[in-house]
Amino acid sequence: MESSLKLKSIFRSSLLTLLSSVSAYADAPEITGHSDPEYHLDKVIVASSPLQDTLFNSAQSVSVLSGIDLDEKTRSNLGDTLAQEPGIASSSFGPGAGRPVIRGIGGDRIRILENGVGTLDISNVSPDHAVTVESSLVDRIEVVRGPASLLYGTSALGGVVNVFDNRIAEKMIDQPISGTAEVRGESVDRTRAGVLSLDAPAGPFVFHFDGFKRRSDDYDIPGFARTTEQRDSVEIEYPEPKGKVPFSATDSDNITLGSSYIFDKGFLGAAVSEYNSLYGVPNGEPDVSVDARRRRVDVRGGVRDTGAFIESATVRAGIVDYDHTEYEGAEAGTKFRQNGIDARLDLTHREVSSVRGTWGLQLQDSSFEAIGEEAFQPPTDTASYSLFALEELLLTDDLTFQLGGRYDFNFVATDGFGRDRSGKSEVDLNTFSQTSGLVWDFAPDYVLALSLAHTERAPNGQELFAYGRHVATGAFEVGDSDLGRERSVGTDLTLRKKEGKFRGFIGGYYNHFWDYIALNPTGERKEDLPVYQFEAVNADFIGFEAQAAYFLIDQPGHELSFDLQPDYVRAQDRDNNDSLPRITPFRLTLGGNYYSKDLLRARIEAQHVFAQNRTADFETSTDGYTMLNLYLSKDVGGGVELFLRGTNLLSEKARNHVSFIKDVAPLPGASAMAGVRVRF
Repeated sequence: MESSLKLKSIFRSSLLTLLSSVSAYADAPEITGHSDPEYHLDKVIVASSPLQDTLFNSAQSVSVLSGIDLDEKTRSNLGDTLAQEPGIASSSFGPGAGRPVIRGIGGDRIRILENGVGTLDISNVSPDHAVTVESSLVDRIEVVRGPASLLYGTSALGGVVNVFDNRIAEKMIDQPISGTAEVRGESVDRTRAGVLSLDAPAGPFVFHFDGFKRRSDDYDIPGFARTTEQRDSVEIEYPEPKGKVPFSATDSDNITLGSSYIFDKGFLGAAVSEYNSLYGVPNGEPDVSVDARRRRVDVRGGVRDTGAFIESATVRAGIVDYDHTEYEGAEAGTKFRQNGIDARLDLTHREVSSVRGTWGLQLQDSSFEAIGEEAFQPPTDTASYSLFALEELLLTDDLTFQLGGRYDFNFVATDGFGRDRSGKSEVDLNTFSQTSGLVWDFAPDYVLALSLAHTERAPNGQELFAYGRHVATGAFEVGDSDLGRERSVGTDLTLRKKEGKFRGFIGGYYNHFWDYIALNPTGERKEDLPVYQFEAVNADFIGFEAQAAYFLIDQPGHELSFDLQPDYVRAQDRDNNDSLPRITPFRLTLGGNYYSKDLLRARIEAQHVFAQNRTADFETSTDGYTMLNLYLSKDVGGGVELFLRGTNLLSEKARNHVSFIKDVAPLPGASAMAGVRVRF
């Protein structure tokens, strides 16, 4: 214990000294054109890559949402916003809470970032906890599919979702004031929402303000909310819900103030924000809700073009104070609190003998506490201190090689766990991850990208120390403080085409896990709930995804295209050959896009989600369904845009197999959303 604390003190002091003495600069990536950015592979810079790769030459599989594409797909939570992207689903716990699930992997294996540092909320603890990111306020979302632990830590073993906004300006703006205002409404849940974002320069400073407000009622569905099996076997304390999902209303708001000092070769800025969300938890229990609040301070700055060996340096830090209270009616129940810091330093060196690269340090430190009847996890302190490096070598004009490694010092401690708090109270596990990649430009407009990764993840506080009722998952959860490192080896092979009538990508992947930490039933019951134990198993994830478009018309200011997007993942416990729970079924999306020079944008798509019959023990199967969606937008001049979106126009009864509450809360029925957006 003393050695761990000493190591923490030394590492923290060293990192904070560096953070206080260095500032950072990174050019904001730009997107050209009006059609979806994923089909302009060589024009879209991947900001999550410190080497500023494009979508075309990235060694890893990456998706980018921005511009019109992001406007079209924005929903009330981050998971639902990304759920139409290849290989990505949402844990959807009602409109108020939804976390991305990438290639069948979710929870603490998916790292969610704001401008490169963690959200520091507790959405990774339980699926009914909201991600504290408002999609309507962001400029860009990048998703790195597959292991990204090298740059972003052990909790990025399954992928990274990096959200970018302009709260801290990195460049001087050339207008006296600029911004966006938007109002929208939606029929399925009577959503009323408004967004305002403003930027204004004053001398060498740029000031920023943004805010949003959204309210919605219980959402409409076709038929009964609960499945036939639920209605026949489980009694509820309120009238059988039909036509609506009860207790699914939301009320959220956010306000942010930021400013930046801009100088010749860099900037230094800070932003403060407060996020509030009161949302229903439609888990089958009567009148359950969550009242969440997050206060956050961000500091970011940078220098570039130094003329030295270190050409640029980036530094960023997020400090968060988060709490939420779970209510049953008007009665306050369990209260969750977490505060922490996530800070990182990235140093990019100049190219030497065709080698370029980046080195970095990262600090993550947080304290978690739950108070109340459903405090299934004891107070926990978690810290991680990391060193990483990524180098890229141009072997030939057509072949690029990447190699990197990361070492993490991980520490998790509590005052004991279990009924009598006698369990092991401290776990120290150091992890090492490494990755390599090849990008082969083997023919004009084509590239083949191969990545190989060995990753290690330390178990989190919930997996180690949980002991108690967790109503959201319908289980009495029991941790295991003897759990060790979760290890995996993964490979990802992707073929991309950037120009011509056909363009897009197709790829496959395979990940094998040793000691994959799964929450498995024991067959026992405690406090009227089935007992689930965190335990290590061997597991395989294998699948493919593609996103390809055919451009019938591809002219400046005039495009007509059709696209195809299939994805599939199969996940299996190798110890007993059983399927893992809540794995996304095979999905297939067909779409058509039209864009004209008078700034009309139209998209129609049909997505078929196949039935999922490969289920784990005590998991029900899920029927397939087809969603028909439509989006229209029109620039009417003066920076004013009108938009209309139709979702699930066939009013299909759709249940998301990834969701814990699929059998009591289907997805929303037919809906129309309309709004107006003003840019100035």
